[in-house]
Amino acid sequence: MIELALPAGSLENALHAFAAGADAVYFGMKEFSARKGAVNFSFEDLSKIKRYAQDNRKKIYVTVNTLVDDSETEKADRLLAALDFYEPDGIIIQDLGLTELVRRYYPSLPLHASTQLAVHTAEGVKELQDLGFERVVLSRELTLDEIQAIRNQCPDIELKVFIHGALCYGFSGLCMASHNICERSANRGECAQVCRTWFTEEATKRNGYFFSMQDLCAGKTIKILDRMGIESAKIEGRLKGDEYVTALTRYYKSILNGKEDENLEDQIRTTFSRTSGQGYFNYRKNRKSLLSGYPSHLGLEAGTVLSQKKGTITIKAEKKIASHDGLQCIVTGSDGLEKAVKFPCRIISRDGDEFTLKCDTAENLKGKTVYKISSADQNARKISTNIPFFRKPVSVSVTVGKDKIIASGNGTEACVSVNLSEAARPYDIRKQLYDIFSQSADSSFTLKDVEVINDSGLCSPFLPLSILKTLRRNFYRRMDESVPAFKAHELKSEKRCSLKLPERKLLANDLPWSLDITEAEGRRYITLPPVSFNEKELFAKVERILEKNPDVITGLNNIAQVRFAKKHPQYRYFADIYLYQSNEWANRLLVQELGDSLVGGYLWIERKSHNENWALEPSLAGYTPPSFISRTCFRHDAMGLSCGSCTGRYDYSIRQNDVRYTVKVRDCLTVVEKTEGHPSGQPSCISEKES
Repeated sequence: MIELALPAGSLENALHAFAAGADAVYFGMKEFSARKGAVNFSFEDLSKIKRYAQDNRKKIYVTVNTLVDDSETEKADRLLAALDFYEPDGIIIQDLGLTELVRRYYPSLPLHASTQLAVHTAEGVKELQDLGFERVVLSRELTLDEIQAIRNQCPDIELKVFIHGALCYGFSGLCMASHNICERSANRGECAQVCRTWFTEEATKRNGYFFSMQDLCAGKTIKILDRMGIESAKIEGRLKGDEYVTALTRYYKSILNGKEDENLEDQIRTTFSRTSGQGYFNYRKNRKSLLSGYPSHLGLEAGTVLSQKKGTITIKAEKKIASHDGLQCIVTGSDGLEKAVKFPCRIISRDGDEFTLKCDTAENLKGKTVYKISSADQNARKISTNIPFFRKPVSVSVTVGKDKIIASGNGTEACVSVNLSEAARPYDIRKQLYDIFSQSADSSFTLKDVEVINDSGLCSPFLPLSILKTLRRNFYRRMDESVPAFKAHELKSEKRCSLKLPERKLLANDLPWSLDITEAEGRRYITLPPVSFNEKELFAKVERILEKNPDVITGLNNIAQVRFAKKHPQYRYFADIYLYQSNEWANRLLVQELGDSLVGGYLWIERKSHNENWALEPSLAGYTPPSFISRTCFRHDAMGLSCGSCTGRYDYSIRQNDVRYTVKVRDCLTVVEKTEGHPSGQPSCISEKES
């Protein structure tokens, strides 16, 4: 059965998820987590949850899923070294530099690719498999048919698919809205959720939450994913509470076990839920808008307001409500935006399913839907975190010699001298040693199994208990001492001649990427799109261009395109702005993968400096990238226009706080760019037909 992986923003979250039946949890540590706002885990928490998972046949995944710059690689290296000791079932990574560190120095850590890598094609999955990843968390923008196609083409790697929780407007890892507008990087776990704020569309003067997405609620679709052979189903929500993970675990477990419970669905909508639906799973078929309107917790539809008097309202309840439940109605303000009117459930009187409640508001609520946003009886019970700490299992080999006993394991050895004699009667030596070495006191290690080698010449040598305890104490003391002090791994890359790339704006045309050849500073370039759902067609076009124009230098913007470049080493490539070169280790990995065909690249676009150890000197982009790249169609989803007369190409102007943006719709892809900062003239271009 498909694994159900729950978010854990804290140790308590994780324990509640496991208690409700989760197969796995994922969580971040205090640093390098894409959810800085969560409590996150200390190493004490990690030790406890590892021990719990080990004892209860559960799995834990640690997220190290932010980008890391040169100044932080040693700190990240230390984290990886510590995680290596605790043996998580996987570490979820975005940064290619951390990928290189793990491959070289921590090969026992299973690599899982974060959705921040924006992997949405089979070639992307295959390239990550080549890099040593065991599992890939696919982009949330995929349809069921596309997931099935990737599954068919990539049968030998584990796939993980989001099934529930918040959807981002922009592709994860490619979204720059928070960085551009608030100087808070989503690639650093600091997303300001710009997509949940309002904008004004200039032509109509209409205000709206044009980028606020519905929540994903796969429901029974999880069974389709299970039949596909998807290994893991991921629920989003490390910033949510214990009630959330408990309700979601029970809900999806009930579906998988064929015992779907409507009450559980009501619970998840009460704990946290915007307007929800199937997300992108069937988006290309049903073409329903994926936007939510009201951008925050909407709750469970619980009834309708029948009448309103000063200080009271009367509602007809369609779901159970009780005193101290949280309720709200959604109204439209004078600015055209939806807002919530919240009030506690304070019952004055009841007649069947009609309730009269206290409600002091000047807003007209008559006829409005009443939503239940919290339940007085749904508070999660207190759960104990008094769990033993994890101790690393070690296999011990005990050699019984003529005059000494040696315990060895994991490269460590301890020895005691002894005068042996035959025991009065035969006994189980292995059991005796197992019982002794199972008691490791406060050591960081514990016994996994024991092997006995009897070289004493005696059939049943008598082993004095005091001698064995001394041997055990010495062995575990030496094991603890053998844990090496951390030493940062230094990178010594052979310097190569690097192409200095032009300012990135010179390579932009209508969009920041284009298969039209652009001439800049005496060279010719094309730039591949970071998002392409028809990969075969894209690469066929690129092959035709490069066959006719072998001097053209190609910008790579997705990990899938690295695989294409490896298949065509006769051409030249550079790491473009979305194939993040965040640190010297990421630079090294790309150099190793592409060899001499990689001639340069841009530094991670959110940084302006780097150290001197890079094999290929990066260029500064000097460019403000789009805030959003989205698979939703702004024309259809935000403006509410039909697909029937669509030409596939539209421009809109929106603003927020006197800052203007251009919204470009190109063949159902939406790109949102700041109006300021665009090149004043169009670059010199040659179309594919002309080339």
